[in-house]
Amino acid sequence: MNKKMVTIIAALAMCTAIAGCTENDTASSSKAETTTTTTAAAESAAPAESTADESTADESTADSTSTNAGTTDYDVDGDFRAFEQLKEKYADGYLVTLEGQMSNSGTKYTICVKDGKAYESSTIQGMKSYAVYPGDGKKYNVSEATTTYSVNEADENAWKDSDILFGAALDFDHAYVDASTNVVHEYYKLDSAVAGAEGQIVYSFDGATYDLKQVVLLPEGADESSAVYFIVDSIGEADDSLLAVPDLSAYTKE
Repeated sequence: MNKKMVTIIAALAMCTAIAGCTENDTASSSKAETTTTTTAAAESAAPAESTADESTADESTADSTSTNAGTTDYDVDGDFRAFEQLKEKYADGYLVTLEGQMSNSGTKYTICVKDGKAYESSTIQGMKSYAVYPGDGKKYNVSEATTTYSVNEADENAWKDSDILFGAALDFDHAYVDASTNVVHEYYKLDSAVAGAEGQIVYSFDGATYDLKQVVLLPEGADESSAVYFIVDSIGEADDSLLAVPDLSAYTKE
């Protein structure tokens, strides 16, 4: 993945191999169905494009979906998009907590974005590090594990690199409904100005409530080991206290 990929991903080297991923029978297709499992199962495969014939896929899954069919009213060819609804709801900012799926399972992330400010943190095996863009033209990098920090110059748009929910998505490409899990997957083009490469970002929603469940980044031309998977633990309004200049009195400058 290009080094310009969204900061929370690039800085934490999230391009890790996906263990146990089911192989697709054929190469990827921009409009084909996807094979996914529920976002509750971290060890399962996340959205992967497939050119498998739709009728064949329907027949092969008929028995399982007949008793577990979803109840969503989502129309893949309609005008409603769950992502646009999410973006409107959190237009004034958001606080989201996520967990790495697959090979990066167990890594916790927190991202807060509001009014041209941003906060991002990761906790790996109990060791937390974070960065803050408080809007003063600087980026504060803090390691709680080593009690050290550094300060870098940051332009007025630098905070956008932390906006994992909305900062990297461009035009809607296509949607797919997994009837067996009642999960709606919306595919959007990845902004190369942010990501440094073409590709797609996939948002997965509960088919009944349209709550965001998972985010997957799929760089174009990369294999599945270069995809980045996040399960959404919670999402809500921004926390202003996270966006202030951090108290560094107990830390040593690098």
